[in-house]
Amino acid sequence: MVYVTEKKKKLTAKQLTFIDAYLGEAKMNSVQAARIAGYKNPKVQGAENLRKLRPWIDKAMSKRHSDAIATQEEIQQFFTAVVRGEVKEEVVSSNGKVLEVPASTKDRLKAAECMGRAYGMFTERKEISGNLNIEIGMGDYDEDD
Repeated sequence: MVYVTEKKKKLTAKQLTFIDAYLGEAKMNSVQAARIAGYKNPKVQGAENLRKLRPWIDKAMSKRHSDAIATQEEIQQFFTAVVRGEVKEEVVSSNGKVLEVPASTKDRLKAAECMGRAYGMFTERKEISGNLNIEIGMGDYDEDD
C-alpha cells in the first residue's frame, strides 16, 4: 500500500513497514515499530517517524477503521440474504455428518423483524386530539427573597 500526500511524495519501504508495524504488531508503540522496520536507532527514529509520518498514519488508521465497520447497505444485504434463505449454517446430523442448511425459520423471521424495524414498518402511531390548556400561576413569594 503506497501512501501519498498532497505533494505526491512516496514513502520508502522502511517507512511503510513502520506505519504497518505501528498500527499492527507494535500496538502503537513507535520504538517497537521502528525496531520492526529495521531502524538502527529505534528510540530517536521512532519518535521522528511518528512526527513526520502522522498524516499517513492518520489516513491508514481512518481507512482501517472504516473497513472494519459494516455499512448500512452491507447490513441490509445481509438481512435480505438471511430472509431469502441464502445464508447457510452448519448443523450436525444424527449420524454425525456436518450439513449446510439454510438459516432456520426463526433466524429468518428475526432478520425480517430487524429489517422492518430499520424501515419503520412497525411504528405504532397514535393520534391524540383535543385541547390542552396550560395555566402557569405565579406562586406566593416572600419579600425577603
